[in-house]
Amino acid sequence: MRPHPRRPLSLLLLASALLTTACVQQNSRLVSIADLPLKSTALTSMSWQTSPIRANAQYALYGANSGKEARNRLGDYYYVAWYDAEPTRPARLVMRYTQAATASEVLTRTMEFNEPRASAGTRKTPFIFNGPERAKKGDIMTWRIDLYVGDALVDSRHSFLWQD
Repeated sequence: MRPHPRRPLSLLLLASALLTTACVQQNSRLVSIADLPLKSTALTSMSWQTSPIRANAQYALYGANSGKEARNRLGDYYYVAWYDAEPTRPARLVMRYTQAATASEVLTRTMEFNEPRASAGTRKTPFIFNGPERAKKGDIMTWRIDLYVGDALVDSRHSFLWQD
């Protein structure tokens, strides 16, 4: 039985494709930012298109034992997915934002990851704006999220209305 003449070529192409994808180096980066506001404690029936918003509302309101506690959970929920390519180095997510009552004053929240993480991979970090602070300062109007690895800015995303 003679070997098929195309088989060695296809095996060679498959091996080169596997080597190419294995050698691609991933960089730390922001993967996605989901802004899921919670504006009401009443979970009306929603269509399948709005099911992520309803799921977030159920998650945020879970365990609220009183109306006051549920109202304190109203606010803006930002979920940042980022790829951590260097888990041995310190990383930092910095969110700069403005709120309705602060006019153009830029406020800052920082999430720091100084301890080494177990492995490289995608991480999810929430920025939550609720409670008395949100009631006093209002909704988030504009935002910018920066990802730092060590002291180097490696990626950044911002809302449509953000101005540097």
